[in-house]
Amino acid sequence: MGAATALAAAQELRQSPRPIVVSDCGAAYAAFLVLLLLPASVYFYVFHGDWFLLYLVDVRRVPSALALLGFIGELVLGLIGFGLSAVAVRNQRSGWVVSVLVACVVGAIGVVAVCPNRLRVLGTFHQYRGGFGLVPYGGALLQGALAMGGLLAVGAVFLLFRIRRGQARVQQRA
Repeated sequence: MGAATALAAAQELRQSPRPIVVSDCGAAYAAFLVLLLLPASVYFYVFHGDWFLLYLVDVRRVPSALALLGFIGELVLGLIGFGLSAVAVRNQRSGWVVSVLVACVVGAIGVVAVCPNRLRVLGTFHQYRGGFGLVPYGGALLQGALAMGGLLAVGAVFLLFRIRRGQARVQQRA
């Protein structure tokens, strides 16, 4: 989303002498991270943590401080991705940003392709490792995924649309 936001805000980033950190598109993207992405991540971690982490670790054994650092890391990574993409767009290197965006989409699809068995079932870390008591994907997890995925998708589309629309208004005034 950081790369997509930077591409959508290309006009603002190229014309404005303001630092990227305090740009309008930067503030809008930070709001997206804090108001949508972070709460969705926390929801899945709290209610479906073992599944959320692909049964790689037992969520009950993860110290809460480490989980908090993980969520802060998620925000920082998102801001760094946007910042580097914005710098590239500002320097007329949009091709690099498109490449990063495509790589991220391929990576997200790749997780689904590489780990379908982990994503198809719901249970605890120990149930998955022991191969017992797992239930098929559905129920509360499916409802949460539809709700959170829908909110994230609508939020992402609104963010990109709003940035593009705001740039068109600024261009008309000039």
